[in-house]
Amino acid sequence: MKKFLIFVFAAGILCLSAFYATSLYGFYIDFHPDAPIKADFTAEERRIRDASGDIFQVKGVEISASIPEHASSEFEPEKEDYIRWFEQIAGMGANTLKAAGIMDDTFYEAFCEYNSRAEPPLYLLQGILVQDSVNFGTGDAYDHDFMDSLIGDGKRAVDVVHGNRMISGNVPGRGSGWYTADVSRWVLGFLVGSQWGSDTVAYTDHESFYSGKYEGEYFYTTEEARPFESMLARVMDEILSYESGKYKEQHLIGFVNEPQTDPLEYRDDYGQLREPYSDVGEGITYARQLGKICQVDAEHIKATEKVVGGYYAAYSIYDFCTDFYKYLSEEQTEKSREILKDLDTDDTYGGYLNFLGEYHTVPLICTSYGFSSSRGVVSEKGFPLTEVEQGERLTDVYLEMREAGWSGAVINSWQDRWELKSWNTAYSQDFTNNSLWHDLQTETQGYGLMKFVSQGRVIDGKADDWEEKDLVCSSGSLKLYAYADAEGLDLLVTDAGEDSELYIPIDITEKSGSRSEKTRNLNFSDPADFLLCVSGREDTRLLVHSRYESVRANFLNEINGEDPYIEFPEADSEEFVPVYMVMENKTMVKAVNYENRELKYLPVSETGKFRHGNGDMEAADYDSLADFCFGEDCMEIRIPWALLNFANPAEMLIHDDYYENYGVKFMKTDSMKIGVSPASPEEIEMKEYALKWNSPEYEEKLKQSYRVVQSVWGE
Repeated sequence: MKKFLIFVFAAGILCLSAFYATSLYGFYIDFHPDAPIKADFTAEERRIRDASGDIFQVKGVEISASIPEHASSEFEPEKEDYIRWFEQIAGMGANTLKAAGIMDDTFYEAFCEYNSRAEPPLYLLQGILVQDSVNFGTGDAYDHDFMDSLIGDGKRAVDVVHGNRMISGNVPGRGSGWYTADVSRWVLGFLVGSQWGSDTVAYTDHESFYSGKYEGEYFYTTEEARPFESMLARVMDEILSYESGKYKEQHLIGFVNEPQTDPLEYRDDYGQLREPYSDVGEGITYARQLGKICQVDAEHIKATEKVVGGYYAAYSIYDFCTDFYKYLSEEQTEKSREILKDLDTDDTYGGYLNFLGEYHTVPLICTSYGFSSSRGVVSEKGFPLTEVEQGERLTDVYLEMREAGWSGAVINSWQDRWELKSWNTAYSQDFTNNSLWHDLQTETQGYGLMKFVSQGRVIDGKADDWEEKDLVCSSGSLKLYAYADAEGLDLLVTDAGEDSELYIPIDITEKSGSRSEKTRNLNFSDPADFLLCVSGREDTRLLVHSRYESVRANFLNEINGEDPYIEFPEADSEEFVPVYMVMENKTMVKAVNYENRELKYLPVSETGKFRHGNGDMEAADYDSLADFCFGEDCMEIRIPWALLNFANPAEMLIHDDYYENYGVKFMKTDSMKIGVSPASPEEIEMKEYALKWNSPEYEEKLKQSYRVVQSVWGE
């Protein structure tokens, strides 16, 4: 009996060890090394073909687990949520989903359940990631945390799509669970990386003890290959070897690239300025301004005959410089002479799509491109787009890619993501729980084809959805109502028409503000920090007290070279100024002028100027960028939280005094004061409006851009 118990115990330990080795660590023994390898998709010259031999054109959408109140890394959506999204995505005409990294097990279960009854099915482009802290860290690409991490995550991704893995939730941003749903027959391929840190690439390529030479079972490098490319060849070789040996299958594989790391080399004549007597003439420092310090070239990696599926080139595309071909180095120009002589520069990116389409000898997929429908912008070229304009941009670029020989594109992204940040608004925000509220001013939050609409008041010029409890104050026949939601402060003024000239002072902080505004001869009962000036459809804007102007305090040096903290407005200054936001300066500076900072000053845009339109999504004249609307004897307006210097409305955090703190620090508030009046020298009485955060109520809504894309992809 004792021997039997020992045997049972030993057998149990052995089985448990085998389970952990196979399920947690991917251990396997190839008992059929000579078995044929299956591939559902293959790369043939510059085209992708499906199992039937037909050309497959990718029409994809990137999907994440991001929903309001939860960051994408929390993987909060349920199976029903994913299936509903899959149905809508397929209904738009898409045939591919992209997951940037390994999702939670619920995602793959939903994907399997949906595809089991869908005709045609959706296909999956599975991403493989390296942590940002490593990608943009201080090491090189051969460090354990970089290359080995990519290989390990790649093998995990292979097991995940084959329904044969258990992953613990100890890596930020990566899904976890017990993956039992085999979705491999619906997998288009694997995508290594999301973007590469330029410093890491350059550092790796300049390390003297690394070689660009690699000869693997499935991939090898050419003589021109650099060490970083050699690392990528090894990563893809390991992943393909693992899938081939363990599952006798292969899927397409490629690695991501982008303009900052693409194969092109640009001129940089700045170095000539170090030579005291050199004539630099019209030299261009384009490489320096773009931050182009390295090249990664998919053509330097070749597939062996053992690659049954295929190898493709992938790019994330964004606006960088439409005249890129003018700034190529002499060597690059000579190498690309045949492409450049017939280059069509009329596409959205000034010929870049056509150049890459001609340059690559393998299938070419755009694995991320998009346009935002947010109110805020980050560049002069990116003026706010309506949802219709967003859709038109997306379809125009897709058609241009198809015309240029690309094998398709993936739109980034399916849903708006409240947790994202943009460089020109991040300085002003607290990110403790930023997924609780929607910052209309942050450009990156508006890239989706589906949005989450806060259940506030519809800005449509109708007062029927307002309640008496929303009344804050009155002035003569005017009544002012207020309602706060996850997007901003909604206001209703009754007995106000298009010919009305109204002023609404708003007091946010006790640290600053003025009780008068002399330009318009206005007086307030409390020190106002903001002044909303309502003057018809074309000239309604928000002004900010000069002391409380965040852009001045944080960007004045970048705007005009002045130090904002040497001289600054008094706390009770009577000056109110427009509300601006800074944008990128994409001006190309000649080498002789590179030291001239004025040429690279940041431009500003008056983001406090409001747009008139109907904000009712069900209306025929719906305008997705509408800020205010005149109705029958009333007007409604929504002021985004960021315009009122709220750093985090969920915590009621506002900006403290900039000049006491030398920058943005946050302070608590629990109320604001608001008033309303027509133009008059009489004092405008301001009443307190209590602020209380409620958990955001929202509903999913398909944007107008969805319908525009559907009209092209659904053909």
